[in-house]
Amino acid sequence: MLLWLVGCSSLLTISIEESATTSVAGGTVLEDLLGDLGFDEFVTMDLTSSEELKNQGVEPGDIAESALTLLQLAVIEPEGGDLSFLETMAVSVASPDEAQVLVASQDTFPEGVGTVVFNLEDVDLTPYIVSQSLSLTTEVSASRPEEDTVIEARFIVDVTATVQGVKNQVN
Repeated sequence: MLLWLVGCSSLLTISIEESATTSVAGGTVLEDLLGDLGFDEFVTMDLTSSEELKNQGVEPGDIAESALTLLQLAVIEPEGGDLSFLETMAVSVASPDEAQVLVASQDTFPEGVGTVVFNLEDVDLTPYIVSQSLSLTTEVSASRPEEDTVIEARFIVDVTATVQGVKNQVN
């Protein structure tokens, strides 16, 4: 069994799912919403302390690679609401030790569609995840919705642990 573990470079992939909500105040048709959409829970986070990794015995040094596998926005309120007030949205990741980089974007928010999945960039998030903390920021071009709207952002990051992480789990 030990030889099999030594021959493998990565054996364990763990999905970490996070979500946050934000409220966008309704406004007039002429009023523009620019800049950050305001998902406060995403401002600073430490994914290495997530329960998913702790439960598997994975520590920051055990992470071989990680990638964003899903980013979506969904209207929570009002019921039947859509995201068509958004024109474009870009999501970037940064950390104290790494430069900001684009990880996802979307420029299609059809009328009548309450959930939109983003286009993902091929970015290895490992340097950001093993950093002290990472932050996600949004750059948005939009008009305010006709009524107050609550949006949930949900993302999934797949983290692949090295053999050492798997050994930590076994011990």
